[in-house]
Amino acid sequence: MITRRMLGPVVLLVALLLPAAVAVAQGPVDVVATITAEDVMQHVRALSVAIGARPMGGEAESRAAEYIAAAFRDWGYAVEVQSFEVAPPGDEEASAEPVTSRNVIAVKPGGEGMVVVGAHVDSVTAGTGAGDNASGVAAMLAAAEVLQDVEPVHTLVFVAFGAEEGGSPSGASVYVDSLGDEIANVVAMINVDSVGVGTGLNVYAGAKITWPEAEDAAPEIEGGPVWVRDLALELAAGLGLPFGTSPDDTWGGFTGDWSDHYAFVLQDVPVAYFEAWQWEDAADPWWGQETAEGDVMHTAGDVYENVVPQKVENAAELLAALTLALVTGDGVPE
Repeated sequence: MITRRMLGPVVLLVALLLPAAVAVAQGPVDVVATITAEDVMQHVRALSVAIGARPMGGEAESRAAEYIAAAFRDWGYAVEVQSFEVAPPGDEEASAEPVTSRNVIAVKPGGEGMVVVGAHVDSVTAGTGAGDNASGVAAMLAAAEVLQDVEPVHTLVFVAFGAEEGGSPSGASVYVDSLGDEIANVVAMINVDSVGVGTGLNVYAGAKITWPEAEDAAPEIEGGPVWVRDLALELAAGLGLPFGTSPDDTWGGFTGDWSDHYAFVLQDVPVAYFEAWQWEDAADPWWGQETAEGDVMHTAGDVYENVVPQKVENAAELLAALTLALVTGDGVPE
């Protein structure tokens, strides 16, 4: 944990790593000093306690979208709500009616290039979706607030995705499709999913995955660009934030196809995926597990009381630092 006493050296180190990455309209952004556990946990409370479970297409998902849109507007972002029809998971009847989900898109215009930061709003109905994914949305909102005055070189886009939990199509796929040829302008995508409960914080690169027919066989991994992940890990080390990545003997720093980042991976967009997870000593080396006691996500235990505030705070701090480096252009390879 970084204490207030350490903030001076931390800010200096980040400035040395990425000198121009802290230049904004009103001066440097000290993400560690600015983002607090209370900042992030107020959003986790609002989404998972005041609103509760947020199944796709339901009233609670809609209320959560309104909450997020209002926050983005308060911070000066241009906001669009992108509604779409989706078939929920487990809906096998062809005659069943689809439901309406939505993406909340917040934009701070810059140049032609785009940096997209995303986290899904919806949840399953077991528990209240506090870790999966109120924690990820909270980290995204905290980063958006601290970056509200940045003058981006690349256009900054935050997206609160709907229908991640098995929706067809997912909100991420709908958003990517809506970009059309502009997908080529996306410099990088950062996905934040379930950062509040797992044993250790991680950041991964994206890969195209082919799953074998044999249940116990290893997937085929076609690794994509790794520079966004590596930049995130470099920044984490400079800030003293405890981030790792997936093990060399399985995913090798990459991740699978089970979240919103994958729609971007399929379009060859460089990706960094934030998650809290446990890889070491896991029963299934290809899945890992969320905690030493097993998974919390998609269970009745996914509630506010089981979210670890420091993990969400640390995720928000690194997310803000990484996003800042990307939108100012200083963290982007030539």
